[in-house]
Amino acid sequence: MKNSDIKKHAFILLMLMSGLYFISFFQRVAVPGTIFNEIQRDFAASASAVTALSSIYLYVYAGMQLFVGMMADRHGGIRVILVSGCFLCLGSLIFPLSGQIWTLYLSRALVGFGASGMYLCIIKETDSFFGGKNFAPMIGFFCMIGYGGGLCGTRPFRMMVDWTGWRTSLLLVGIFAVILLIMTYFTGRKLKDRHIMPHGHSLFKRTGQVIINRRIYPVLISGMINFSIYFSMQATIGPKFIGDFLKLEPKQAAEYTFIMMIFTMSTMLTVGVFSRMIGNRRKPFLILASLLTLIAVTILLAGVIFRFSSGYFMMAFILMSISSGLFPVITSLVKELNAPDITALSIGVQNTMSYIAVAFAANMIGFILDFFRSGAVLTSNALVYPPRAYLTVFAIMFFCSLISFISSLHCWETRGECIYGRTP
Repeated sequence: MKNSDIKKHAFILLMLMSGLYFISFFQRVAVPGTIFNEIQRDFAASASAVTALSSIYLYVYAGMQLFVGMMADRHGGIRVILVSGCFLCLGSLIFPLSGQIWTLYLSRALVGFGASGMYLCIIKETDSFFGGKNFAPMIGFFCMIGYGGGLCGTRPFRMMVDWTGWRTSLLLVGIFAVILLIMTYFTGRKLKDRHIMPHGHSLFKRTGQVIINRRIYPVLISGMINFSIYFSMQATIGPKFIGDFLKLEPKQAAEYTFIMMIFTMSTMLTVGVFSRMIGNRRKPFLILASLLTLIAVTILLAGVIFRFSSGYFMMAFILMSISSGLFPVITSLVKELNAPDITALSIGVQNTMSYIAVAFAANMIGFILDFFRSGAVLTSNALVYPPRAYLTVFAIMFFCSLISFISSLHCWETRGECIYGRTP
């Protein structure tokens, strides 16, 4: 096969892989965030029981990152994503058919297991076929498609739920996932994985190689804090907070996360180009991401204290979304700070820390809401929590975002080149 044909088929394959990433991101954002009240009502569940649907997904996702990264580096992203896709599809189909809370948890674990392979496999194959200076713009494009699933998991999903119910809506998503997986399988058969790690390298040894690399510490610390705050507002508590504090209907609350995803995707599509325009610099984008998160959380905290209008909260959501959209360049930074033959594994370490932080945040938020349950008001559709519950959550986020900003100032600059092993 000619090199031009290989590139063409690789692009089509990565588009399909991004489609599966689309499904995984939809599942990440839509459940439980967009249907928090429906799940709590239909299963008579507490807030912590509902947020556990998010944390189970995230703990499984985080726990699989190192293993998936190693497998992608060793066996290639194509094979790994096909196996992961099977679990993603299975969990996506079981969830809407569940009649008890424990089957919801089981299906979310399966979805988390399957989703764990999507991002790293796309990273691996993008680096294999479109690596070098084109990596950041290309990964930004493919991940923008994936993040489209998060966009659809907000207002569009809310509208579909209002029309057909949450079970039918999620069942259709599961069927679509199966179709995408089949198409990925037949397209992937035409290509062979490249840049595969030789056998004989242990997972623990290679992971240790990443962990002892002190140059990535500022990136890991800032990245996991920024992402956990963004994800908590996007998928765990954002719509619930807007509905409770601003007294908005679920469809109106979902508009906040919908706009959030639009800004994230727009930033993601352009940040790689901006990085190239300033000489492939990476550090300014990490600092900017941390600063925007700090400003956004400050607005949320002040907004609850001083009862700001809805426009201020929308501004905070937008700032967080822009911060999250900068991640293609930050991912490139992690890649360039580590050895080139462990691209997926090094980013897997970053993902592991980020999603453990997100899962911990989901549990923490659930516990805080339950702690203030005595002050909550039961309406016909939902349990409305008092402002002091959200004030507690945002105060914790503020101190974490401050740590993130300080950490980002100590980051190394790579200028688009692998500097692993180089002396300062």
